[in-house]
Amino acid sequence: MMADLNALSLYHKEHCPFCHKVRAVMAELKLDIPLVDMNSNAQEWQRLQTEGGKGMVPCLRIDQGGETHWMYESDDIIEYLRDNFA
Repeated sequence: MMADLNALSLYHKEHCPFCHKVRAVMAELKLDIPLVDMNSNAQEWQRLQTEGGKGMVPCLRIDQGGETHWMYESDDIIEYLRDNFA
């Protein structure tokens, strides 16, 4: 199944170097993925920890087929974006 750009959101922190790495690839690929800032959104921070299982960023939230998947690790996220949108 092809990835749907509208089904993605990136949980991030502005000054995190790993988040910056992912955002740079998003810019390179011209991907307009909604950003969820973990420094200013306590409700989404709790959701990341509860549903995703880790309080770690970056995390790509993928809503697909009625399910939500949480992808951690900047290199894994970058590989996913390149494989699906490059």
